[in-house]
Amino acid sequence: MQYYISKGEAQYMDANKGYFSKALAEWAISRMQRENEKGELEDIKSVSLEKVAEILKSHNVEIPEESTYDAWYLYNMCLADYRKSLPGEQKIVEYIDETINDPDCEPTAVLACFRAKMDVMDVPIHWERFL
Repeated sequence: MQYYISKGEAQYMDANKGYFSKALAEWAISRMQRENEKGELEDIKSVSLEKVAEILKSHNVEIPEESTYDAWYLYNMCLADYRKSLPGEQKIVEYIDETINDPDCEPTAVLACFRAKMDVMDVPIHWERFL
């Protein structure tokens, strides 16, 4: 299967080596919603980059520097999508640690999964904005 990559996407990937940049993570997080008790979608109350770094440090989780924004994205994604299966800070941190530090997975898998989700939802990513 061939996958078309735009010039902007190729430039982004070259510049960021397949990881989230701060700008892309901010955009992705700003789009996150979850279902409330009434079954309606609402924006999540996102957690800042600094707070996520503090939380990871408090749980003695070390991630490669290039994965900083991936971890930020994942933490907020868990708040939006995995409240039942990952209840609470400890479980979210374990998920982030296991995802980013997975020894038999590509280090750039977090962004690859995000790209796939956007493709499936037919949401364009204007890569040029994030260079």
